[in-house]
Amino acid sequence: MKNIIFGLISVSLLTSSVAVLAGEASGTGSMIAGPLIRVWGDAYSMRTPTAVIKYKGTNPADGIKKVISKEVDFSGMDMPLSLDKLYKDGLVQFPVSLGGIAPIVNLPNVFQGQFKLDGETLAGIFLGDIKKWDDPAIVALNPDIKLPSENIIVIHRVSPPGVSTIIGDYLSKHSMKWKSEKGDGMAGKWPAGSIEVKDLKDNVAKNKTIPYSLGYLAVPQIMKNNLVYVQMKTKTGSFISPSDENISAAAVNANWDESNGFDVVLTDQQGNNSWPLSFASYILMKKESPHPERSKELLKYFKYSLRYGGLKAIQYDYIPLPDSVRTTISSAWNRVVDAKGMPILKN
Repeated sequence: MKNIIFGLISVSLLTSSVAVLAGEASGTGSMIAGPLIRVWGDAYSMRTPTAVIKYKGTNPADGIKKVISKEVDFSGMDMPLSLDKLYKDGLVQFPVSLGGIAPIVNLPNVFQGQFKLDGETLAGIFLGDIKKWDDPAIVALNPDIKLPSENIIVIHRVSPPGVSTIIGDYLSKHSMKWKSEKGDGMAGKWPAGSIEVKDLKDNVAKNKTIPYSLGYLAVPQIMKNNLVYVQMKTKTGSFISPSDENISAAAVNANWDESNGFDVVLTDQQGNNSWPLSFASYILMKKESPHPERSKELLKYFKYSLRYGGLKAIQYDYIPLPDSVRTTISSAWNRVVDAKGMPILKN
């Protein structure tokens, strides 16, 4: 897992002129989605050299806004929208890949997968209620580790207010205080002495160099930079490490249903080996397309990539959708229609 990046991405996948799309199909939103679109785009261009698809990573909130206003043809998201939101704004969404977030620690003589946390304790740390590494709640989870009596330095990302996040959603399921103060997001007050980082490079550097710190990153960046990830407690009580297999297990154990708009959040899924901070990356489109030819080509692109792009995804550190999930999402494509209400793509 090497290439998921959270910095600004501007990807022009295919640069030839296009008759099929009657112009360029463009997307924006999640920065996580950008590299995957590029990798699949390289393969798809060999099959359909007339297609032009552009993607600019900004943030999911920006992508949602621009799809609704018809400024772009599609958006990438890190969290799904509710069925009510999809209906209200005339949208369709479907998952395209899987990923995971993990807490990381910088403690003397503590190595990858040795330290353990659960949702309640992690929420207590991020809220500032648990201040020291030798707090009884942490000691109870790590009886075999000699923990220092040092302040915990929380390293966190900037989070726009009102935006759902993977960690925020997970912590809201384990802490009533978190839910009441932050909802399913991460914005708001952080503990005294916390450090805010604004990009991936700064995040990695500070988690690597600041002793007694606790932060969080996408699993690929943790592995790439040899940071010390934490084992997390599953819903069934086991402690597991973040791995491709455990992230996939979260998707397999989830209930995917097109009737609720594929509103599936993978945090805290059932199963002994479901990584509790898993997520799916989503694509969002208008249900009634303002540019049917563009939308048709986009759907053909995603259909081809999900069917044949699994190996490419693995090679570039993405986790493909399990077959049981991939085969269910074509129903979402049938919901994208033209002005006459006719499906744009016929499976």
